Amino acid sequence: MAKPSPYAAFLAIALAALPVAVQARPIVTETKPAASGFMTAQYPPGSERCHWLRHRARELEYRVAYAPPWERERLNFRLAGVRHELWESCRR
Repeated sequence: MAKPSPYAAFLAIALAALPVAVQARPIVTETKPAASGFMTAQYPPGSERCHWLRHRARELEYRVAYAPPWERERLNFRLAGVRHELWESCRR
């Protein structure tokens, strides 16, 4: 007579529990948050100037990251100017 294998016992238990696992539902139901009436953006929506300034600031940040050391000071100065204008003209 063959000895029962622990793998066979595990497989039998797993197959027996499979129909229960398929029907299992989470205890807490997940709900999507309701759409709110305000935007989370800091800048007024639809402002093309603010959009351009944000884009320009991102572009300058990228250029500073990969610029040679002798150009970083000039680019940082331009980036500070763009950020200041962005803060002054596009804040709420």
